[in-house]
Amino acid sequence: MNKKIIDLCPKNFLKKVNFKKISNSKNLRIPLISVVMPSFNKVRYIEKSILSVLNQSYQNIELIIIDGGSEDGTLDVIKKYDQFIHYWVSEKDNGQSDALNKGFKKANGEILCWMNTDDLFLPGALVTASQTLTRNPKKKICYGDWLSIDEDDKIIDKHFAFDFDSNHLKYEGFLFNAQSLFWTQEVHKSFSGFDISLNKTMDYQMMIEFGTSQSKHSFIRIEKTLAAFRRYAGQKTGIYRNEEHKEHQYLSVKYQYEDKYKFKGKLKRFFFRFRRVIWYFKRGGIKELKKRVLKWSIL
Repeated sequence: MNKKIIDLCPKNFLKKVNFKKISNSKNLRIPLISVVMPSFNKVRYIEKSILSVLNQSYQNIELIIIDGGSEDGTLDVIKKYDQFIHYWVSEKDNGQSDALNKGFKKANGEILCWMNTDDLFLPGALVTASQTLTRNPKKKICYGDWLSIDEDDKIIDKHFAFDFDSNHLKYEGFLFNAQSLFWTQEVHKSFSGFDISLNKTMDYQMMIEFGTSQSKHSFIRIEKTLAAFRRYAGQKTGIYRNEEHKEHQYLSVKYQYEDKYKFKGKLKRFFFRFRRVIWYFKRGGIKELKKRVLKWSIL
């Protein structure tokens, strides 16, 4: 892909605030959406992340930024948009999980989500999420497709979300991305909170616990691209390393699926890998399937 994310956005979507789209009204009948943004030394990217929230066509948003004591100019950017931010703080913390816990304690929204300070919402993402959950009152968690972009906003790849299956998530891997995920306040109240011992897999923990505490019928998949996840050299969530492996092992014990690393678990992984193959074909056709299988073969 040689397009940039800006090609998918209205003019100035990631460049400046569209004041016509900002509303501080507390009397709107549409659900309030709380966007929690954990932040630490991401001055290069945070402004675009903030604008991707503020310039949503959705009119009832509260943006909450929890900064871990940035010293790279990030605070200057946050202060620039102070009047549009519901709450922000900059102080030393115990990592991203701690920041997320602090942020969601401040969240008043009926619908919740989180956006990293190097990632982006696509135009219409919040409208789509709100409409989906409002029109499907039995659903409590919705999610959609997402893009991978590089440090220069170039689109690297498009990823298709699959129908939710908690065992697939446990034994084989992600079905969607945290940046394209929205859930109700009711769901969050049943969540134990982000484990502060986790440095890289707090999103996976959240998904596992949602799948454990909620019925699979609480999830609804949206066939729209809702967010962009940035990939670049030096980012925390980079190449799969020993630390991630240890955290995944820890989660398998915490949520009682330790057989993941035994023979039985390997058989389950094979089964769900086959399910992934089916979904690649189902969502993207033979072209998508070939692309993903080729990537597996060169890993």
